[in-house]
Amino acid sequence: MRTGDYRELFSTLSKWPLMYLPRADFTSVVAFVEGCNHGNAGALLTGFREWLVTRVGCGNNLVWWSLVLRLTEPEGPKSARDMDPDTDARAVETLLQCLDDFLALRQEHDGLLSSRGNRAEAAQYSRTPWAATMSLDAFGRTSVMRSASSSAAASPPSDLSPTSPSSIRSAR
Repeated sequence: MRTGDYRELFSTLSKWPLMYLPRADFTSVVAFVEGCNHGNAGALLTGFREWLVTRVGCGNNLVWWSLVLRLTEPEGPKSARDMDPDTDARAVETLLQCLDDFLALRQEHDGLLSSRGNRAEAAQYSRTPWAATMSLDAFGRTSVMRSASSSAAASPPSDLSPTSPSSIRSAR
């Protein structure tokens, strides 16, 4: 499924949760989202926890669903088991809104490639004797991973900066 398909699925889930879940509580929605994530080898929520940390302003040591609870109720219960029904409903709403915002951001930037680079540049970059992968991390920085190609012993240009998309253009 594409990112847009998951946005539509989570939108439908917010309207009719009992169509997908036995209970419409926070823990059931978290389990459903985790199942979708595991069905995609963890790719669906790549960067989601880090994105939530920037929204909460702390909690780099917490799991993503705990960060959603902090967004829902900063001074309230820190466990899904300690929530009253109103807080639980708000937590579900917050989670689904955060997922939509995050997936919209990823969709806007064409997956994990940044808006500063494009697929043609990434393809050209990977045809060099040393293979490279360019991606956008959770904080909007471009990162480049390099590995030597088995077919060539060439080394990358020494002036190549791993965080500068413009250096990709100059390397050609």
